[in-house]
Amino acid sequence: MTLLTRRSFVHLALTTAAAAAFPEVATAKESPDWRLNALNRDRYLKLIRPQSGEQAVFCYWRKDKGWDMDGYRQACWLLRDVQYNAQVQMDPGLLDTLFILQIWLATYGQNHEIRVNSGYRTAKHNSRLENAAKNSMHLYGKAADIRIPGVSPKLLSDMGKMLGLGGVGLYEKQGFIHVDRGSVRSWKG
Repeated sequence: MTLLTRRSFVHLALTTAAAAAFPEVATAKESPDWRLNALNRDRYLKLIRPQSGEQAVFCYWRKDKGWDMDGYRQACWLLRDVQYNAQVQMDPGLLDTLFILQIWLATYGQNHEIRVNSGYRTAKHNSRLENAAKNSMHLYGKAADIRIPGVSPKLLSDMGKMLGLGGVGLYEKQGFIHVDRGSVRSWKG
């Protein structure tokens, strides 16, 4: 008799929810991990940048063609350092992290419009921020501070940790979470 552990229960719940929302995940044989199967499709993001008044829906990856460079450039632009008007090539894994988070929210009927507080930061910008890490992942285009209206930062943080998306920092009083492409870890800011 096999006991259902918390980890296997969460995996079962994630797999079932993803299969219901995305039929191609249910039939995919490539991987038992629904996140990998979900990435085996066109990848669209909807990002809103309140600081600059910009928003866009774009495809940055096409299942049959690979990188959609127009979409990728849009992502890099929307995730730029708005204060210093500087951009870099954003880490593709960060885009996938945001994509997985959006799929998860959409699966459960939640608002999934990601509002970006901060993406890439110049060293000058980062040094002027109180409590910013000196070697922040923002400096390398590997992090974003985000919020989603109607979804509590605590819930977003818990989801990020449960989905194993990398570094997830909860900044509940400020109303956002930090996600990055570093090792899987979490903290409260």
